Amino acid sequence: MHSPGLKLSRPIRLLHPRMPSYIVPWPDDHYMIGATVIESDDEGPITLRAGLELLGSAFTVHPAFGEAKIIELNAGSRPSFFNNLPKIVLDGDHIFVNGAYRHGFLLAPLLAELVLAHIENGEPIEGLFK
Repeated sequence: MHSPGLKLSRPIRLLHPRMPSYIVPWPDDHYMIGATVIESDDEGPITLRAGLELLGSAFTVHPAFGEAKIIELNAGSRPSFFNNLPKIVLDGDHIFVNGAYRHGFLLAPLLAELVLAHIENGEPIEGLFK
């Protein structure tokens, strides 16, 4: 979205019981609005329902979004495992960190610290998330 004049300085998390979402400020008065919680393996374009929910949540946070220009509207899938928990897997000289799902933004620093502690000190990391 492009919303000149609206000056949000940090990400905002809207904790709505039906449609939790977030708004991330980008340079030049652009904002990313995301976090639909519709579970689907559909790789197609965004649905009308998801788009309406996201746009409505932005308008709820600030009425200036009512006049914002939609620059792009799309959907994507988030990789996850059956239990929506991340996995850290050691395979020889390789370390795989996958499945952060919707929590990647919050879990990335912790996952990186766990991998670093394993590399530097040999601390065990497998099996932490089950």
